[in-house]
Amino acid sequence: MLKIISAERFNAADRNTLILISLDSMPEATDDTYWRDLGEMFQSFKSNFNASIYQISRVEYGILLKLTEVTQINVNTSLKYDLLRLIQRHFPDFFGMVDQNRLIRSIDLRLRLKNAVAFLEHKISELSKAKSGSTSLRSLREQDIERVRAVLKSIGPESFIKLFVKSQPVVAMKKDQAPVVVMHEYFVAMEELRRHAFPEVQLRGSGNVFNQLTVELDAILMTVFGAIGNKNKKASINLNVESVFTSTFSKFQKSFGDDGFSNLVIEFRQPDILQHFDQFEVAATTIYENRGNIAVDGIHPETIGVMNLSRVGATMAKIFWQHGAETLLPDLKEEIDYMRGKGRVLIMSRVDEQSAIELCQSLDINMFQGFLIDEMVNPKQPEDYY
Repeated sequence: MLKIISAERFNAADRNTLILISLDSMPEATDDTYWRDLGEMFQSFKSNFNASIYQISRVEYGILLKLTEVTQINVNTSLKYDLLRLIQRHFPDFFGMVDQNRLIRSIDLRLRLKNAVAFLEHKISELSKAKSGSTSLRSLREQDIERVRAVLKSIGPESFIKLFVKSQPVVAMKKDQAPVVVMHEYFVAMEELRRHAFPEVQLRGSGNVFNQLTVELDAILMTVFGAIGNKNKKASINLNVESVFTSTFSKFQKSFGDDGFSNLVIEFRQPDILQHFDQFEVAATTIYENRGNIAVDGIHPETIGVMNLSRVGATMAKIFWQHGAETLLPDLKEEIDYMRGKGRVLIMSRVDEQSAIELCQSLDINMFQGFLIDEMVNPKQPEDYY
């Protein structure tokens, strides 16, 4: 596939889209019927949409095909439905853990051919390194979470922050104006931590143990947050609802003194809120009593308006930019205007192309986050507060 799209004679008009499929959130399949069903699904898709399908790795696939505005939604919906049906049949316990933004990603080769080539070159490099290591990855275990605690204890908070805590700016940017940083989101770079603490482990596809790891990382981030920087600067962190009820959160809350969380936005993923709604209501009350703000993270364009932001008490909402958003968002302008009219701040996250900024600005969404924004603000990872 890389040879095809990187060839001088490659015509993006004939094959204008690369769809990337990632099944890395699923456990390793040992049943032959899974591979048979997956093969039949791909064969059917290939015939129905005149597509070329390639295996990138054991859990990743690439599809080259030609899409039009008319066929785009049908193709994406059909593929997503078939994949979710496959997952439900063979891995029902993991169905609720599927990140649809990772499951299917599309690259418009007419606009981002270089990005597609760079991605595939990176994947080939990763696979070569994995082969040279000649060790297969195993699933995450509860004992591995102890190894994360041991890393923090061994190297100390300052070194842990420098190695594993990253930040990403959120900017305000109106049309024809330069971006202005309004806050930074801080998070533990999980993949870098994995390479350091347990390189032999496959994080995704580990079920509830992975969720336990994210709760532990919440605790670590809250523990070291005081050493990250100035509490008078606006910041955000993403937590599990469960993490608000820990003793670590209580200590974290007290560390802010009389000002409370006045300069902190606490983000919760939309699926986590819906799954633990009763607990979330209590958590939200606790945060607001401490002068904090709440953002709902992980809103896909097709789910805009599904959650009543006023009902859950959120002041901000993060919407994922993804393939197809350019078609969906204009049709949801009424919902977007309603949320803005209620005083909710909308942030378009995972922005990696200029067209996302232009479309959102036309809809009066003027706050952004993502790799493209990182490059606009600073070509290197911001480390101003470390």
